Amino acid sequence: MSHPAVTDIGYTAVHTVYQEPWLGNIKKPDIYKWIDNFLLLTLGGIPWQAYFQRVLSSSSATYAQVLSFLAAFGCLVMAVPAVLIGAIGASTDWNQTEYGDSDPKDNYEADMILPIVLQYLCPVYISFFGLGAVSAAVMSSADSSILSASSMFARNIYQLSFRQSASDKEIVWVMRITIFVFGAAATAMALLAQSVYGLWYLSSDLVYIIIFPQLLCVLFIKGTNTYGAIAGYLFGVILRITGGEPYLHLQPLIFYPGWDQEQQIQRFPFKTLAMLTSFFTNIGVSYLAKYLFESSTLPPKFDFLDAVVAKHSKENMDKATLVKSDNIVLNELAPVNPRHSLTLSSTFTNKEAFSDIDSSPDVSAAEDN
Repeated sequence: MSHPAVTDIGYTAVHTVYQEPWLGNIKKPDIYKWIDNFLLLTLGGIPWQAYFQRVLSSSSATYAQVLSFLAAFGCLVMAVPAVLIGAIGASTDWNQTEYGDSDPKDNYEADMILPIVLQYLCPVYISFFGLGAVSAAVMSSADSSILSASSMFARNIYQLSFRQSASDKEIVWVMRITIFVFGAAATAMALLAQSVYGLWYLSSDLVYIIIFPQLLCVLFIKGTNTYGAIAGYLFGVILRITGGEPYLHLQPLIFYPGWDQEQQIQRFPFKTLAMLTSFFTNIGVSYLAKYLFESSTLPPKFDFLDAVVAKHSKENMDKATLVKSDNIVLNELAPVNPRHSLTLSSTFTNKEAFSDIDSSPDVSAAEDN
């Protein structure tokens, strides 16, 4: 801010100097789009894995709640430096710096304003430590994200869904392979993406539409099941993809009210619509499946996901409950495992007592007779 090429940011906030005022305003046709994006970034940031890592690692539920509220205010405080750096970039006469004749906005480098400001408007030592800190933060976030993604894939998808009997060595090799695959995919995205903010925006978009409704149903809606989750997932993804996505060069298939043909922009809050559709579809399909199976409209053998009747679950199924239904025959029943294994029962057997009885004179005489 003290650089000779930088004009007072308070003056450039409302006056045109080197470019339009950086403060900006929201035009009336864009109100619903801004509301849609506000809900997306706010609610879509809740089911992030990084947040749940810290919540689950808290020593108590109270500490997790306090940490969450403090983090919310911390996000507002940490947004101030970003706003200041952006305002400084918009208030700079870049002709007086070594950057060049045009400003970063005209060169389509507005998303790189942080390293540009550190390099051209700060002393050399500030640039050195500042760019090093940014690089370290990026690499730390990148490797932790790739590692967490690969570990979740190896544990939650590969082992639990496909290979329940997989050994630890096999899981480690799956993690190594997925780290390489996810790292290559992340590198390709970094080279092809035009904006880091766009990638973050798109990630929040997917989390908001796909995961956030599922989280609400799991925590607050009793009775939702796997059938509703799958149906809600599919409906949400279909509505989101058909709305188009500029960052992925996807053309919209559904043109919602307020479609801007000139700028190719959906002004209708279709992302929130997709999220609500996924949420209510999850609830509706879950209760429909629950009613169909519990009323015997559909036989239990059609519950192939074991989400309602759980006919094929050997631990939770009770034969007496199944026999009450007229359309179930005994040969369809799954055997019920005993609660205590033979190993467990033999553990609590006093073998010495039985050996003493077998070796007693009375028992020997009785055996001889």
